Amino acid sequence: MILGTGIDAVSIQRMKKLQGRVLEKMFSASELSEYAALENAHEDIRAQFLASRFAVKEAYAKARGTGFCATVVPNEISTLKEEDGRPYVQLSGKTLDNAPHCVIHLTITHEEPLAIAMVILESASETEEA
Repeated sequence: MILGTGIDAVSIQRMKKLQGRVLEKMFSASELSEYAALENAHEDIRAQFLASRFAVKEAYAKARGTGFCATVVPNEISTLKEEDGRPYVQLSGKTLDNAPHCVIHLTITHEEPLAIAMVILESASETEEA
């Protein structure tokens, strides 16, 4: 059973302006580490990375039906990659503590000027039966 869906689009250009504490409030340590590794990449690539990660956070918050709040915190929602490159969501802190037991399906795309993410929350009990 689908518990929630969320989609979000973020301006890639808007992400070029972010720095310092704002980055720390919005992105997880693992995302900031991956972003730091892009220090020699073109600014458009760096902005695309941030925009896509922030779109995932917004899409997840929308799928939860809460938006960002005390129990859904942006820097506690991380986008990581499987060995084959597929993205997945990892939760931590209060966001994990208050998350429903479910499978998080994620897709991300980007084409200037936008990065877009879609999240589907599916009941874990149904996916275990399939």
